[in-house]
Amino acid sequence: MSSSNKKQELQFPCRWEFRLVAVAETLEKTRAAVEAVNETEKAGFEITAGESSGSGRYTALRVACEVDSLERARSLASILSKIEGVRFLI
Repeated sequence: MSSSNKKQELQFPCRWEFRLVAVAETLEKTRAAVEAVNETEKAGFEITAGESSGSGRYTALRVACEVDSLERARSLASILSKIEGVRFLI
């Protein structure tokens, strides 16, 4: 197997970034909900505004943190994806 075909293994802890695509109209409410998750999960989120869609209907929020396992990243993704106003999570 050549080195280009090897799967890269994740090393934990590592920095993880989520991109939430949210309805622009309710972005402040969505951001407040992300901050509440940060407090309850003690996740250490760094939250920054991302790009807006061409129509201006959607805006991205970048949420970065350090995770100690893939299970933790999946758990946070599940919680974040259920926030009102989040259309999808990358």
